[in-house]
Amino acid sequence: MIPLDETFPRTLDDLPPEATTVWLFEDRAARAAAERNAAEGGRTIRIRSAYKTLLHHVLEDGLLDDARRAVIRYPVVPNVAADRFRLECYPLHALVPDCEIAFVPDLQDGPDLPVYTVETERGRHRVPVPVRWRAGADGRPVLGACGWLARGDAGEPLETEYEAIFARACAALHALPLDPLDPLDPLDPAEPDGPFFARLSVEVTLPAADMPLPVGHERVSLAEAMHEEIYFAGLEIFRRRLSLSPGARNVRCGQIVPRVLAGGVPGLRMQVATPEVETADLDDPDLPDLDTVAHWLTPAQIAGHLDRIGGVPFAGRSRQGRTIPGRFVAGTGRATLAISGGQHANESTGIVGALRAARDLAAEGRASFTVTPLENPDGYAVFRDLCRARPHDMHHAARYTASGADLGHAPDCPERDVRNRARAHLPAEVHLNLHGYPSHEWTRPLSGYIPDGFAGWTIPKGFFLILRHAQDAAALGRVVLDAALGALAACPEIGAQNRRMLTLYDRYVSERAFAVHAGCIPYVTGIEAEADYPVTLITEAPDETIRGEAFRIAQAAHARVVRAVAAALGSDRDDEPSLDDSR
Repeated sequence: MIPLDETFPRTLDDLPPEATTVWLFEDRAARAAAERNAAEGGRTIRIRSAYKTLLHHVLEDGLLDDARRAVIRYPVVPNVAADRFRLECYPLHALVPDCEIAFVPDLQDGPDLPVYTVETERGRHRVPVPVRWRAGADGRPVLGACGWLARGDAGEPLETEYEAIFARACAALHALPLDPLDPLDPLDPAEPDGPFFARLSVEVTLPAADMPLPVGHERVSLAEAMHEEIYFAGLEIFRRRLSLSPGARNVRCGQIVPRVLAGGVPGLRMQVATPEVETADLDDPDLPDLDTVAHWLTPAQIAGHLDRIGGVPFAGRSRQGRTIPGRFVAGTGRATLAISGGQHANESTGIVGALRAARDLAAEGRASFTVTPLENPDGYAVFRDLCRARPHDMHHAARYTASGADLGHAPDCPERDVRNRARAHLPAEVHLNLHGYPSHEWTRPLSGYIPDGFAGWTIPKGFFLILRHAQDAAALGRVVLDAALGALAACPEIGAQNRRMLTLYDRYVSERAFAVHAGCIPYVTGIEAEADYPVTLITEAPDETIRGEAFRIAQAAHARVVRAVAAALGSDRDDEPSLDDSR
């Protein structure tokens, strides 16, 4: 029952006396210290990582040190994604750049633990992976990581505090009353299908420290993985309880906010709360230069830059009462666009890109456009709050609106009104919807490792484009896509970043599910039967969560795409190019 406040014994502090090897959810320093303490007491025990086991095993035992070539035979288990155990090795190639690694699938269908086999000139090593089948948050079976205890040749699962905390949080969510008249104070008794709470605060304390990797924005983070597990498990649980389909994005349970803190005593606190709308940054006078800004903006800064753009103001209001500002700017040319950002509020570079593009288009005076740079201010407040403690995490708890739904998939959520207002001002030809995705690996280790419904976004593949168009707007879609691809391919910074990311991506994903333009710009296309505009182009920057030069490059790329599309829409389109996936 919620509220709850519990602590959990740390498995590392009370290891079974008969154990010879254990696998735990602990960082490398803590495991090494425990091994030393055991040795001082006359006991020999090996403490392995239950998370990304092969990666830790290779690094800690030096399996690829001085090796020129290696073959890693990775397990393929029935009813599990074929690349699952291959993905768990990411980003090993970049950590041992002098070793040429080849992956070979190894079908394994038996009662024993799945096993990697690492072969080099010096020998052959077998690395078992501690996993077990369990019921996922929504009842479907998943093969998740687990603690494991080995006694000689025998072994069995060992429940760790990491697993116990997650299981306890899920049990509390399953038991949370959904009666709209319950004293937990849901938002509105007239909404029997939710939301059922304003905010569900989940505070987890873990002793594990992050392990930075010298590869892009990568870190091994048990804390971030726990945030992802609890947030998405919450959505899965409420989908099941409300009889919605797996993966549905219109579930309106309320705002689930996991916060994972560092501490010596593992713990879990959960309570239903009413979020306060902050006022501290509403009068921030600092307006950074959009061309060089390398950090997410405050709402006051966003509003200030919109004021500089001019045009006709319009606004919506979020569920928690925040203003959702927009502008309509009339131009003299034929191009008509709708520009939006911040639909998923933890994707912050698109907000700056939208403002920067709108500023430039308004100065040129030719394109007519609407711009709504921050569509989800309630989620954005969560994002900024979570970034104070963990500035580099993905923070998917900020992804959706305060109701728990994705405004792009819930036509009745309050935040949709600003899109309706924008379309009323200008029924544009093209919607430029500026987004982002994780800048580093995204995992759910206890729930099958690969995030359910988001398999294509597990590791970064560069700045990415998604084109969707109505059945009768294919020709217009080709114009838009060609303009965007050309603009990105002409940007050396994006080209270099994407080639680097794609090279590593291809090592771990056996087959691309997208086309690539000019060897470096990934994209996909599709028909969308019902949409607000004939053509929608979605930009996807690897920006959860970045700052500095990487942020500047991403926000500039968003703006570059918008300007290129505006120019193409304003030109003579009689001689339209053809869309060719062989580029």
